[in-house]
Amino acid sequence: MTALRQEPFDQVAVAARLALLAERAQLIDALELSAGASAPVRSDVPDGSGETEHLVAAEQLMLSARLDTLTRTTLDEIDAALLRIDNGRYGTCTACGEPIGSERLEAVPAAAMCMPCQQDHERHSR
Repeated sequence: MTALRQEPFDQVAVAARLALLAERAQLIDALELSAGASAPVRSDVPDGSGETEHLVAAEQLMLSARLDTLTRTTLDEIDAALLRIDNGRYGTCTACGEPIGSERLEAVPAAAMCMPCQQDHERHSR
């Protein structure tokens, strides 16, 4: 990498690291809050049998589990991006090895793939 390429990359990497660490802290806080609020909320809908209340509680638990899974997946993606920054591979597509566009990295700092590779990945994941 030339000195001209290195300096802007360093600035991008520093900005990305700060954004990723801030997002990581927020997600960890959200997981801790979720763990503390795991007790289902009682439904205020009286139906005489309590069946609706049980359905609402089960739905809340399922939704909470899905959110926790998404949060943990996002944390894994952030940790991988931080590792790419540390290894000097940040901003390089993990699939094709080409540079990831700066607009994409600004919008999604944890992006591991360029847009064409990400779209191809999503098409094949369905």
